[in-house]
Amino acid sequence: MTDHPERPQPPEPDDPAPPDLEPAHPEDKGVPDEEPDAMQLEAAHLLANKARSTLREQGFDDEQIRAWATTYTAEFGSGDVDLFLAWIAEEQQR
Repeated sequence: MTDHPERPQPPEPDDPAPPDLEPAHPEDKGVPDEEPDAMQLEAAHLLANKARSTLREQGFDDEQIRAWATTYTAEFGSGDVDLFLAWIAEEQQR
């Protein structure tokens, strides 16, 4: 049993192809730039590394990739690249 509240789940991607994303920092899109706790920081680095080539193809720089990954893991704890990209797309449409 865990004392941690259940984390929200990221959106499921509608399309297996990477969404069209706008290279920007999360704060530029109205998404608070949250920092994960120490336990989640490694997950953020791994997620950023896995998504890096896809996001670079869309014009993101390393700082933007890191910021999105750390914000995502602060909110959801972990996730795969498809969920991460779908979440970025959803946040950018808000």
